[in-house]
Amino acid sequence: MPSIEDWINNPLGIIQTLSDKPQDGDCSPVRKYFSEKLASRSALTWVPSLNDSSLHNLKANSLVRYRCMIQDMYDPEFYLGKYEVKDTATGNTFMRSGKYKDIAECGANQTIDMDSRNNVTMDRMTLYCVPVPGEAEWVKQSYADMSKVKTHSYPSTSTTRARGKRNLEDETEVSEEPMESQCPDAESKNGDNGAISMETEEEKSKRQQTARKVDGLCEKPDLNFPLPGEKGPACLVKVYDDIDKFKVNDIVEFVGVLSVDPSLARFQNDRCGEEGDSVINVVEETPEEMNAHAPPPSLVPRLHAVLCNHLKHVNPLVPDSVEDKIQVLENIQGVLTALKQELLSVLEHALLGDKMAAKYLLCHLIANVYGRADAMALGKFSVNFSNCPRSSLYSELLHHLLSNIVTQSHLLHMSLENMNKLPFSPKKDYTANRLRSGILQLADQTNITINEIALEPGQLDVNGVKNIQSLGNVINWQKVEYDFEFHRQEFQSNISALIVSEGRSILPSDCFVPLQCKEQPSDLRSYFQQLDSILTDDFLTKCRTYIGLAKHMDYGLSDEVQKKIQDDFVSLRKDDPKSMTVDDFHALLSLTRLLSLSDLKSCPTLETWNMAKVMENCRKQRVAEIPERRT
Repeated sequence: MPSIEDWINNPLGIIQTLSDKPQDGDCSPVRKYFSEKLASRSALTWVPSLNDSSLHNLKANSLVRYRCMIQDMYDPEFYLGKYEVKDTATGNTFMRSGKYKDIAECGANQTIDMDSRNNVTMDRMTLYCVPVPGEAEWVKQSYADMSKVKTHSYPSTSTTRARGKRNLEDETEVSEEPMESQCPDAESKNGDNGAISMETEEEKSKRQQTARKVDGLCEKPDLNFPLPGEKGPACLVKVYDDIDKFKVNDIVEFVGVLSVDPSLARFQNDRCGEEGDSVINVVEETPEEMNAHAPPPSLVPRLHAVLCNHLKHVNPLVPDSVEDKIQVLENIQGVLTALKQELLSVLEHALLGDKMAAKYLLCHLIANVYGRADAMALGKFSVNFSNCPRSSLYSELLHHLLSNIVTQSHLLHMSLENMNKLPFSPKKDYTANRLRSGILQLADQTNITINEIALEPGQLDVNGVKNIQSLGNVINWQKVEYDFEFHRQEFQSNISALIVSEGRSILPSDCFVPLQCKEQPSDLRSYFQQLDSILTDDFLTKCRTYIGLAKHMDYGLSDEVQKKIQDDFVSLRKDDPKSMTVDDFHALLSLTRLLSLSDLKSCPTLETWNMAKVMENCRKQRVAEIPERRT
C-alpha cells in the first residue's frame, strides 16, 4: 500500500509540503490531514504501536501510535516553528518547518539564518507519559493482535547510520523520498531545549560516544512508573494543538512522529559552551532536572503528536462507534442469561461458595464513577469481604482471577513494610522539577485489590499513617491528594477498591460483606485451578465484553419506579426511622443501579428494586451477627 507508506514512513515530508501551502481557517492542516487518513479504527491498525513493538524495530521519524497515561506535565517548551535556510552556493533562501521534530535540518551548502526576521518562535507542551498502570495482559495482547503491521528490525538508532535518513529509506523502500533526506551528511542537531547547531563529522563521532555513554549510565533508569514492577515504554510526548485539554492521569492514544536521536540526551557533566547550544533556552538546569527532562531517547523516546485521542476506556472489545457498540450489545444480550449465571458461579466459587457475596462482587466489577454531587462521587462501590482465609495466597489468586476480566488492576499487600515505605500519593520533586509518582496515581476504572490480611502486628510510622489516610480518601471521596511541598492539591480519581480482610477492615467501604464460606479448601491453589476448565478464551472474551458494556451504559429511572421507590422510603421511615437512614437509602439506590446494569438494562424494574432490598436485608443480618470490629 504505497499511499500508506507515504504518510506513515515519511510524515515529515508530508508535514513540510502542507506547511509550504497557504493556510486558510483556524484548523491545523496537519491535524486535518492525518484525521482524514486515520478516520476509522481500521486505519489506525496500520500504524505501528509503541506499546507492542520494540523501539529498535521502529523506524526513526516514522508515524507511530502510543496508548498511555499522562504521568506529568512539563513547562511549555519554546522552539523554532519556522526558520529560514540559505543556500550558500546560489544565495537563495527558503523557509522550513520546525514543527513535529527535534532536529532543525538543512542540506549540503545550506545554513540556518538565525538572525532572519522570518523565523518564528513557537511553543509546545511536553507530557511525560507511561503505559496505562496495571493494564491487563489480555488488553495488551488484544491490541497487539488487532494491529495489521508487523514491525521489522531496523538498525540501532544510536548510530550515525541509523540516523541517516537516506539509509533508512533504502532499507524500507519508501515510495516517496522525504525532503529531509536531500543531504544526510550535513544534518543539524538540537537538544530538547530548541538549541540549533550544524553537525560536523567530528560532532557525529561525539554523538556516537554519547550513545555509548547512554548505555553505560542508564542501565537502571527511574522511569517513574506509578506501580512497582511495571514494564513498557515511557515516552516524552510533545503536543501542539489544544494543549489546555490535557491533564494528569488522562488516558490518551497519541499518533505522532517518533524521534530517537541520541543527541537529545543530556547528562550531568554536559556543558553548553559550543556555538549555538543554548539559542532559545537559557535557563540553567540542575543535573537532576537535566536527567529527568532529557533522558536518553533509547530509553524514553520522543513522540511529536499529530493526533490525540482521549480514551474513555482501554477495553478493546467495546467499540467506540455507536453502531458497532449496538451490534456488540445485541450479541451479548442474546447470551446474557447463561453468561451471567456462569460468571456468578465462577465468582461464587472464588468466594468459597457464597452466592450472595458473588452478586455483590459482580456489582463491584461494573461500578464506575459517572458524576459528582458536591464532594460525593456517584457510582463508586467499594466492597470489603471479611472472614477470608488467613493467607495472602487467597488475595493473589482472587486478584489473578479478576485481572482476567477487568482492564486494569493491581494487588496491594497491606503489610507494615509496604505501608511505611511505599509512596502512595504523588509528590513534587522541585530539585528535578518533576512529579514523583505514587501507587494511587492511577488511571480511571482501575480495580485495586487490598490484601489487609498481610497487615501484621506492629507500628505504623508517619508515612504509614498518611498512606492509610490516602487510601481512605480514595475509597470515600475518590480523590488523591498530591503533595506539592508548599501546598496540597486534590485530584479526582475513579478507583474501585476491593478489600480482603479477616475481620472488618480498618479502611472504609461502601459495602461490608462478611463471607459465609461453604468451602474450606486446604489447598487454595488447587481449589482455584478447578475453574480452569470454565475459563476458556471464548468465555473470558464474553465476560470482558459484558463487563465493559455494563460499565458504560446510560442509566435513568422511569416515573413508575421512581414513585415506587419514594413510597417505599416514606413507608420505611414512618415505621422505623432507624431502619432506613439517608445512607441506607443511598446504598439501596446504588445497588439497584448496579443490578440493573448487570442485566444490561438502562432503567431498573420494580423486581430489581425489590431484589436490592432483599440483598441488603440479608447483608445487614450477617453484619448484625458479628462484633463491630474483629481483629
